[in-house]
Formats: sequence, C-alpha cells, structure tokens
Amino acid sequence: MVTNMNLSNYPEAIAQSQFQLLLAERTVRRLQEQLTRLTAKIDSAIAFDADLKNDAQRKAKRTELLESPEYLEVAEVYQAAKDKHAEMEIELQLLLNRFSVAKLEQRHAIAIMELRTASA
Repeated sequence: MVTNMNLSNYPEAIAQSQFQLLLAERTVRRLQEQLTRLTAKIDSAIAFDADLKNDAQRKAKRTELLESPEYLEVAEVYQAAKDKHAEMEIELQLLLNRFSVAKLEQRHAIAIMELRTASA
C-alpha cells in the first residue's frame, strides 16, 4: 500500500479497498454456507443412523465425521478467508486513517499560510 498519496488519490484507493473487502466478505459467506451444509449433512447422517444407540455414540460419530478430510479442508479455507478479511479490514482502516491525517496536514498548511498572509 502506498503511504504518501495526494489527497485526490485517496477516494479511489478507499473505494478499491472497500470493493476488495466486499469480495472477501462474499468468499467468507460462501465458505460459511458450505460449512453449514456439511455440518447439516453430518448431523443428518447421525440422526438417521440406527446403529448409534446413545448420545455418547452419536457424539463420537459426529466428532469422527467433523474430522473428515472434506470438512477439515473447507474449515481451513474458511479460516484463511476470515483471516484475509480481517487483514483487509485493517488495511482499509489504515487507509482511512491516513486520509484523515493527510486532510489535517493540508488544513494545517493552509492555516499557516493564512497566518503568514495576515501577519504580512
């Protein structure tokens, strides 16, 4: 990310960052839905398994199914997507903060010029 930008460049950079964040949010939602479907599928399989006689057996089977490669892979990708989303939120906030600082610095420079003009 560029640290020294002109004030006029910030709105576009902020919009781009917000758009990237939106795409990351979509990815997180899609993966969350996929995990929800997989969990429902697991719960359904357990509910209709006549071989499971008690809660302990059902809990053990659920744990076993939640450790399946398919579920673990989606869970890992989901967590990575959430982490990336969080990083993008931090980057957007940093960009917004830099924009605020740049505006304050510009106002300060204008105030100093006005003060010098009034003193002359």
